[in-house]
Amino acid sequence: MMNTRQKCLAYFLKRSGHCSKMKLSKVFFLMSQDKSLNKFKFYSFVPYKYGPYSFELFHDLDMLEREGIVETDEINIKFIEGNVELHSDTMNIVDYFFEETTSMDDNELVEFTYKKFPGYTIFSEIEKKQNYIRDETGITTIGYEGLSIDEFMRKLIDDKIQVLVDVRNNPWSMKYGFTGKFLNILCGKIGIEYLGLPDVGIPSEFRKKLETREDYDALFKRYRGFISKKENEMDMLLGLGKEKKIALMCFEKDPGMCHRTVLAEELRGRGTGVVIV
Repeated sequence: MMNTRQKCLAYFLKRSGHCSKMKLSKVFFLMSQDKSLNKFKFYSFVPYKYGPYSFELFHDLDMLEREGIVETDEINIKFIEGNVELHSDTMNIVDYFFEETTSMDDNELVEFTYKKFPGYTIFSEIEKKQNYIRDETGITTIGYEGLSIDEFMRKLIDDKIQVLVDVRNNPWSMKYGFTGKFLNILCGKIGIEYLGLPDVGIPSEFRKKLETREDYDALFKRYRGFISKKENEMDMLLGLGKEKKIALMCFEKDPGMCHRTVLAEELRGRGTGVVIV
């Protein structure tokens, strides 16, 4: 069953009949700026090779192709068949952006988005209208709970992260884009190094009976003793943080409920430049 943003995608492609991937990306980026779509979680975008791009949008496009709704090649998308039911208010928004851009070709859409949103050109292979340099060092933390893969990647870009350090004991997730293998691929696409470090994750046998704040306090106390013995990993992270800006990554949105904070506190006690977020 499709969610609302996937229905928007299918409906737009049905109206188009035939559409380039470039046009799809740019039109849906412009659509993402419409605040009225905040009533449901629409696609987010990151700077990429040809301006704003959504990994999740093209993941959903792959899903539509697997279901026989569309056919694609390297450049174009063709609608095949399928019924799409959208709330009238949402349908009107998609109709508006379809009609506003139907006469624009790919080059015109790229020129328009580049001029209006120069921040999305920082990795462009066409033209960079804004400079971007990852020129910071230190150690910070990040959790991906509640974020799409594009929102997560955007935070890494905005924070000028050079190395994403995955400190999960098991780097797996049911959420699109957040398995270790996939993060390695996506980080590489935006110039970020991915480093899996499961040895500093919480051992699975530690995670039992976590119901109260006291349970978590006991868990983190036990983990603090565990991590204090990981001398090689701690020295490596401190050394890396002196050369590049790195982010210790795990799931929880609240840093106070995640072992990455304990790890960051231990690192801060041994060196400088650690920011807990």
